[in-house]
Amino acid sequence: MTRSPTYRLLAALAAVASLAIWPSVAHADDGQSLLQRYQPVTVMDGQELFTPTDVGSFVQDAVLETQTAPNVWTVADADPEIGNLPTKPTQACIDQGLDPCYRLNQPDCSPAAGPAGLSCYVNAWQDPSPASVVYGRKVERGDTTLLQYWYFSYDDLYSYMYPPDDTIWQDHEGDWEMVSVLLRHGKPVEAGYSQHCTGERRAWADVNTYNSTTHPIVYVANGSHANLFAPREHPIALQCIPAQAIQLLNLLGLPMPNDHAYPGNVVMGPGGLAGVTPTQVVDVTEDSPRWMRFAGVFGELQMFHAPPQYGGTVPSGYSPPSPRHQDTWKHPLATLHSWPLV
Repeated sequence: MTRSPTYRLLAALAAVASLAIWPSVAHADDGQSLLQRYQPVTVMDGQELFTPTDVGSFVQDAVLETQTAPNVWTVADADPEIGNLPTKPTQACIDQGLDPCYRLNQPDCSPAAGPAGLSCYVNAWQDPSPASVVYGRKVERGDTTLLQYWYFSYDDLYSYMYPPDDTIWQDHEGDWEMVSVLLRHGKPVEAGYSQHCTGERRAWADVNTYNSTTHPIVYVANGSHANLFAPREHPIALQCIPAQAIQLLNLLGLPMPNDHAYPGNVVMGPGGLAGVTPTQVVDVTEDSPRWMRFAGVFGELQMFHAPPQYGGTVPSGYSPPSPRHQDTWKHPLATLHSWPLV
């Protein structure tokens, strides 16, 4: 059948249009574009001293130490480079069952100082001026896509009292928290916010977004950096509270601890939003950048403090490892759906 000139012209225009449309659709669905589309807006507590930052700043200020015997740490590299952090434990660690084998220790500051030591960590973090970064990951399982946003903070000091004081607190160097957005068939259906050793999730329809955009609002608790769906006081899950803290509070007849999130003026997130300080999304995978494979933790011992008559300041676990060594990374969907729906 003979085609008319008008038909041939329309067909040609359609072909040109398809060339313009399809690349843009494919680009819109790539990992970085999706991560940017749903990047959270983080509202910091008014007392918060630390905001999400890049890992390189922390490594630059740290010394790399290795555990050579139980609770004995030796400097392995006084000036470590982020691209050369060890990715496997030493044979000595393996033979003695020492875990973690490595740690990045801020030598000039100590978590044992508690609130009095915060200025030390702030000064180290700010010199040189750090970049504002969130580390993004895209996970696909059939018609399901999970976006993870990993936030790193220089120091984590949780205070039982608000504003923070020296009564009861817990402190460790280096802190990782995570926000996730779950998509099915390309549509957001759920969000999950990490909180200490667990988290909470909420149907997307019930998540507050920034000025009716696609960006969920996260209220970041003071010191602990727990991610909350709403501001003010929020009970901490009992499984995340140190046993000695529970015993002490029961002894004193005090309530279990809350996270404290009272929004201040620092709001961070995607660029181009009014009133929001830009935070860059950096893609990470299981193996890239290389520091993701670091065989250690981001800081020295975690410390718990109570008044001297109730034990004073004592070790209480370790600082956290890199995201890929955490359950939320290893089992992203299972971990998300283990969190309560609120």
